[in-house]
Amino acid sequence: MGITLFTNNAFSSVSDPDEYSPGFDTTSLRRAEIFTYTGIGKNLMPGEGGPTVVGTPTFITDSPFVQFSNNANVAHLDLGIKDTDQQTWFLLFDPNNDSTQRIIAGSFSGLSASTPPGVSVIVDELGALAFIQGTRSTVDNTYGTTRATLSAFNKTKPMLLCLTLDGQTTRLTDMTNNISAATTLVETRARTPSTIRVGKGGTTYWGSTSANSRLGAYMVFDRVLSDAEKITVHDYLLRCIQAKYPSLIF
Repeated sequence: MGITLFTNNAFSSVSDPDEYSPGFDTTSLRRAEIFTYTGIGKNLMPGEGGPTVVGTPTFITDSPFVQFSNNANVAHLDLGIKDTDQQTWFLLFDPNNDSTQRIIAGSFSGLSASTPPGVSVIVDELGALAFIQGTRSTVDNTYGTTRATLSAFNKTKPMLLCLTLDGQTTRLTDMTNNISAATTLVETRARTPSTIRVGKGGTTYWGSTSANSRLGAYMVFDRVLSDAEKITVHDYLLRCIQAKYPSLIF
């Protein structure tokens, strides 16, 4: 299956999925948006459901980025799909020089069977870029989280983040600055899937309720992409964004 995506002509779109390829394999691509082309809440992948817009995400003037809220129900996207053990996410993120604790995107809902912790990309309590991976003990069914933190976080410039969920291993990569961190669950710990959201949403008790995150695009594949595929996705998104904003680099 093809994908409804855009050429690097900012005013031209290719909407026939049978005749256009963005340059990467779109197999198992479940959700994709490039907000400056689509608006907010319109999935580019034909034959898939769309996200639900919750509250009022807003465009940042003269930029490709949309502002989402860390406060539940104020401004986020509910993607309507859960994280899995074979998945690749891409997030075009503008930190906006902001160290405030928040969830950028993820599926954290809580620490129980009814509100599982999922997995989320975060700015942590110390202002570092990290992810939290939810866990469930296969011995006693208790819930918890583990975390991995990137060694550096350049908050002054946009970046493309890639989160890879591969079996028991989760890896977050800042593709713009070539920095990554990973964690692997032990055999007695399992993933705890929950509904993915762009922007916080879903809960009110992780990070600042007044915090915001700026994102320009996202993609979620239900498979693990190769390193070469990830580079191709990065290059495609860069072409699309620079068609409208030539000076933006990530």
